Amino acid sequence: MKSIAIIILSFFIVSACSIKEPRVSFGKKCSMTDDNITYSYVWIYDKNTGLPADEEQCAALPKKEEK
Repeated sequence: MKSIAIIILSFFIVSACSIKEPRVSFGKKCSMTDDNITYSYVWIYDKNTGLPADEEQCAALPKKEEK
């Protein structure tokens, strides 16, 4: 029963996407807009416009301080 609920929930999440030709990219990538940095390990993007994030922009993320 649980797996059926997961499949149905996944269908609703994917069908709610307004992207015409969706693509998925895995791996840590970052996107910078003005002074905001957004990063994720899973990106859903439009094939025609391309992925707005890349690995090089992750260099702008602040480094964690070691204890």
